[in-house]
Amino acid sequence: MMQQGNLEQRLDAVIAPVMNEKTPGMALLIAKGDEILLRKAYGMADLENGRPITPEDNFVIASNTKQFTCFAILMLQEQGLLSLDETIDRFFPDFPPFVKNITVRQLMNHQSGIKEYFDDSTWQKWDQAACASAKDMLEIIKTFDVLDFEPDSQYSYSNSAYVMLGEIVSQLSGMPFGKFLEEKILKPVGMRRSCAPDGMDSKPASLIEGYEVQPDGSFAKQVYDMRLVGYADGNIQSNVDDMLTWHRHLYESSESCFLSREAMAESFVENRLKNGEGTGYGLGFFLNGETPGHKEIWHTGGTMGFISRCSRYVDDRISIIMLTNYEGLPKNQLYEKIVKEVFA
Repeated sequence: MMQQGNLEQRLDAVIAPVMNEKTPGMALLIAKGDEILLRKAYGMADLENGRPITPEDNFVIASNTKQFTCFAILMLQEQGLLSLDETIDRFFPDFPPFVKNITVRQLMNHQSGIKEYFDDSTWQKWDQAACASAKDMLEIIKTFDVLDFEPDSQYSYSNSAYVMLGEIVSQLSGMPFGKFLEEKILKPVGMRRSCAPDGMDSKPASLIEGYEVQPDGSFAKQVYDMRLVGYADGNIQSNVDDMLTWHRHLYESSESCFLSREAMAESFVENRLKNGEGTGYGLGFFLNGETPGHKEIWHTGGTMGFISRCSRYVDDRISIIMLTNYEGLPKNQLYEKIVKEVFA
């Protein structure tokens, strides 16, 4: 039973030990149906200049972008431009032969077997990683000439696969991936402050600084480069208000401003391996939340200086949106404490 009356005070007590005027922080929004239960910011947007975070500030939402990438692919399928179950060789004709055995769907559900570029020593040691374009990243992925496993035999989270999905969107739409998201999804939904940069030419004024905690407890400001900006695996910059707008479109609305509801529903179906085992993942969403008695659809995101967690408790009609500029924050422990207070 939720005790809303003192929710803010209880959450302040949970958050204060890890976020204050000397640390990075977060914007937190909690809503139930049409009602906002909490909309508040903690910690600093710019430690060097002493500016606190506000709920209006933008953060890099990182892998929470993946749900938007999947909806972009579903839009292209609805337009008849591709099938989720076709192989990807026509989009990557100069890639190793494994592309003849991988489908678009397997890129989306992390069952492709394509190696994770974050884990590959080629990318980690590459001195151009800070300014690498999506095309450059595809060249790195192209060097992965062997799959980690046979498609659909395992689940293994792959950012590489999502870089490839962004390329498919660009090829079929004739638009840069980020521009497609902005024009075809973000604007129609009403996410007015959000953007999806395709490069690092200029840092948007709406984006706050990102920080990483150091071994001595200090905070290092992260450089605005492509390792922070990301690709189709995580390039959206947004704030808690826009992410609530997104949740309300997904879960509270019956409108179809960019994709039919029937097509959208495919994202919320759990995928299964060849052996019939469920993976807990849909298309851009985790479906296996661990709060007893509360069905949760969720995703996290993490990049240089930013961490996010966006959850929807479907039957409760509750959204919890946590956007931080605090890499190294024990996010899972903090989030669990927040959820405990929400459902107290």
